[in-house]
Amino acid sequence: MFREKGPAPTIQEDVAALAGGGARQAGPRLIDRGPAVLPAVHAALLAPDVEPRHALALLQVIGALSEKSSVPVLLELLRRDVNSPLRRDALLILAFLPATDDAAVFVSGVASKRDEAWRTRRMAFTWFGLHRDPRGRPFAEALRADPDPEQRAAALFVLARLGDKTALEPIGQMLAGGVPANARDALLMALAELATPGEFERRAPSALNQSSGYRDALRYARYRSAPVSERPAICLEMLPSQLPGHRELAVRCLLNAGQAHALRPYAAVALEAPGRAALVRNEIRRAGWRIIDTDTEFRIEPGRSTSSRP
Repeated sequence: MFREKGPAPTIQEDVAALAGGGARQAGPRLIDRGPAVLPAVHAALLAPDVEPRHALALLQVIGALSEKSSVPVLLELLRRDVNSPLRRDALLILAFLPATDDAAVFVSGVASKRDEAWRTRRMAFTWFGLHRDPRGRPFAEALRADPDPEQRAAALFVLARLGDKTALEPIGQMLAGGVPANARDALLMALAELATPGEFERRAPSALNQSSGYRDALRYARYRSAPVSERPAICLEMLPSQLPGHRELAVRCLLNAGQAHALRPYAAVALEAPGRAALVRNEIRRAGWRIIDTDTEFRIEPGRSTSSRP
């Protein structure tokens, strides 16, 4: 296995490297270090002179580590400048972090602002949907029949994540009639929440079946419908998914099924895409497991306390 030679960069050096050409290597290293890097990452993000490119890379590390301690930092950033060019990105990363009451209050305020640009206001619906938070239902109900297809799609996504079966028919109708490209994956995810695999394939246009969003959503529909004994095989297919929460779900499924060994090829150092393997390693750590990685062995084993979350 390839390993970098010489002393490893410090946390502060890697945080600074995110601003330039070293970001591709620094990001995975920071993610591998875990939550210990967050004080330095938070401080850099809130620095008054942080450049947008650097801030975006810092947000990506925060989103990958997904620690509750990052929530107040993002809320401070969002309250500081409502016209920030990173407002949408910060709201999206907030949706990837654990839910808190303070975050729910903030995104409720964003969702209720009719004068908020839709590209940022939509992230409030993403937050409600990803967290399956019923506090988003009134906002979704208000837009479920909206003439704007993007707003209607965001509302149906929240309702589907809340298990509202009445959203299934309008989701299918929107997909059949054609939807804006930036709303398509949300509708496919919504359909996968409510439909069986066969129904998903009937309702989603066949013209979309070569897209990654279609394939990832269909795998999730298969996962939902499969017996527990068949889920690990589907979870292996879900590991490369870019849809929110799918990598976490797949890693925990395999660990809980006693198939930690199956994660080895995905968690080992990858030269072509170092970030992808770091994200898998991060989910293993978040599940309470640890990776033993030396020059002579690589194995995944339970930590002192492991999560049984499915």
